[in-house]
Amino acid sequence: MKITSSARGPSLLALALFGIALSVTFRAGLAGQEIDLLPHSSPDVRALYAAQSALRTSTWNLFDPIKVLQQRSPDSDKLLLLDETASSGADSLRSIADLLAVYENLQCEADRAMMRPLLKDRLRLFVRLLGLDAERAAIPLGVANQPATTKRALKLRDDLLAAKNRIDAIAASLK
Repeated sequence: MKITSSARGPSLLALALFGIALSVTFRAGLAGQEIDLLPHSSPDVRALYAAQSALRTSTWNLFDPIKVLQQRSPDSDKLLLLDETASSGADSLRSIADLLAVYENLQCEADRAMMRPLLKDRLRLFVRLLGLDAERAAIPLGVANQPATTKRALKLRDDLLAAKNRIDAIAASLK
């Protein structure tokens, strides 16, 4: 005979919520550190970190009551797609900003010359990925049930295209 405890379910839920709260708090505490770590970074790197941070703050937050209500929204699947797209774009921007910061901090011209082809290749890759994310963000535009979903999709698409254009300009400026 199997004995089950009725207190097990609530305690596991409380533990999971505590873990999520710690995770959110820890991530929020690290959000601005990249700027402190790279005091001599160019405006391009700082702009990419700012764009990444803006996309990251637009994604899922468990403590935002509006986000909780969106789970019951008729556009919940479209909002989830937009959250995933914003997260993907933020990850791409963080990767390219980190790589560009490393390139800028190289002191030796021989090292820079060796890394330049890799950087150009990665810039092309991330320009392509951000373009795909911008197209993905535009998916809900014609089929959204609520104007707020359309507005959010347009803003996300515009932000991703602006980041893509910024990276294109950085790639063109590399010698």
